[in-house]
Amino acid sequence: MTITVSNQKPAVLDPVHTISCKGDYDPLPILGSVVVDPLRTPLNPGAPASITDAHGNDIGPDIEQLLMSCLAETVQPSAEQTMKEILGQTLVSYDQGTTLPVGELFAAQAGRAHKLPAPSRTVIYTAHQDVIPAAKALLSGSGDSNEFFAALAYAYHPDTLGFWFQSAAAFDDFKAWLTVQTQAMSAALPAQTVRLLGDFAALPLKGLTESLQLRVDDADGNDEFSFARVIVHMLMLYVEQQRAGATLQQGVATNCTAGVLPFTIGELFCPRSLVLVNVEAHARARANKITAEWMIINQALAAPVKVVSNQALSKLTTLQRATARAKVLAGAQQTGWPTGRAARVMFRKQPPSKVDLFAALTRVLKRMGKVNRSQNIFRRSKTTFLKANRRDPDDFNKAGRITSVSYMPDLHLYVDTSGSISEANYQEAVLMLIRIAKKLNVNLYFNSFSSVLSQETLLKVENKSVTHIWREFRRVPKVNGGTDYLQIWRYINASAVRKRRLSLVITDFEWTPPSTREDHPANLYYAPCGAMDWDSMVSNAKQFTRAMQHIDAATAQRLLGMIA
Repeated sequence: MTITVSNQKPAVLDPVHTISCKGDYDPLPILGSVVVDPLRTPLNPGAPASITDAHGNDIGPDIEQLLMSCLAETVQPSAEQTMKEILGQTLVSYDQGTTLPVGELFAAQAGRAHKLPAPSRTVIYTAHQDVIPAAKALLSGSGDSNEFFAALAYAYHPDTLGFWFQSAAAFDDFKAWLTVQTQAMSAALPAQTVRLLGDFAALPLKGLTESLQLRVDDADGNDEFSFARVIVHMLMLYVEQQRAGATLQQGVATNCTAGVLPFTIGELFCPRSLVLVNVEAHARARANKITAEWMIINQALAAPVKVVSNQALSKLTTLQRATARAKVLAGAQQTGWPTGRAARVMFRKQPPSKVDLFAALTRVLKRMGKVNRSQNIFRRSKTTFLKANRRDPDDFNKAGRITSVSYMPDLHLYVDTSGSISEANYQEAVLMLIRIAKKLNVNLYFNSFSSVLSQETLLKVENKSVTHIWREFRRVPKVNGGTDYLQIWRYINASAVRKRRLSLVITDFEWTPPSTREDHPANLYYAPCGAMDWDSMVSNAKQFTRAMQHIDAATAQRLLGMIA
């Protein structure tokens, strides 16, 4: 879609806002005034700003709906593309070609303002190269908070609302100010809020971060003068007062000791969690410690079960920190962030054959390397004079043979059995996989899935006929329903053993990923289901890869047998 913008004053969006603690909680009007209204502010007050599509239709009044579509639970690529085109022409600093979703609008704006390329498989941000230098620059006055915010957002992408403080002493200053403010309004505050504010006043910020769980969902914690509303209101009010007494340069306060970190739009206006960041601690910490801290925060944010107490502050990362300590005590090794490269891809014009899929699987297995033990046994035999010949051991001129045994990663199949997959599709996919497994001569781990996941089964393939193996597959229960890949991602990530396997999803790609960032398993790949219309399959796969840009920009490289 081609968007044309005229008579619009290029804007710089400011995330600082204050939503009243009184009455009903409705963040939508503030969302409109902070994000939408600046996009429609006319350059010449005598005439309105115009935003039209390729057909000349005025879409200015539809910006709110487009923005809300981009903030839905699942990605809507058409709305994302349209909104990015609008933002690219209405904001001073925004690259409409960014891989970041619209929900990370403020991060994209801050990065563009500092000429930082958007993160991708070829552009990776780290604590050592980006976060620590930006923290030091902010402390010294040579940099600003937007650069520090962009470094954090580009490196870790947390789905939360953050506030930075220059040091532990700066956070203590805020708590002293908060105590005075809450005492003045104590008569209006519920007893639970007073109790929680008292607990908050006792929080230290001597480490890298301190994080709290404010809400279970968007409908929680919205009562008048609830702790979730009061604490965010006070933090925003404090930042406003800091900026009022600061020197502004190009819209950025240069001598503030606190500020907002608007990682995502949804969390900015209705935060479920709150992360307080110590800039000085980030400037002095080791890079691996910073990375570990933000990985724990992201793990806590992705945890499916969250509980918020009315009696005490709910720490966001308590469970994850306890788990991390247990892993250290057990000698578990932590893996780093996955890296790789992205490439321009072209889809095949015909479905892959058994040979194509076999070659793709073999290539991936070789790239993954060997493991200590698995069902995938690889035996290699060679001649050598270091061992006597078995038939004629006394003849030193005849070489013996040595057989070495090594293990490749296990193969784990997840076969889509949702309503869009017919029995013929299922049978075609499974028989092809059986033939591939026979050629590899390996046993398989197997799950069927739809909106639920079946129980894991180990299927004995080695030294058995195709007919016998098919009968084994038929005994495995098939689940029915819709399609959900997210449960597979979380199932794999929940086990270190499963994470080391080569996991393959056989599917028709009729699924839209969530708009939030999720941890995609490093060794998970996808292959097309058999006996289906190839054009429709390619169309679904293209839609899937476009919608996965914010989770894994190189998803197309994971589609085995589909890329030319």
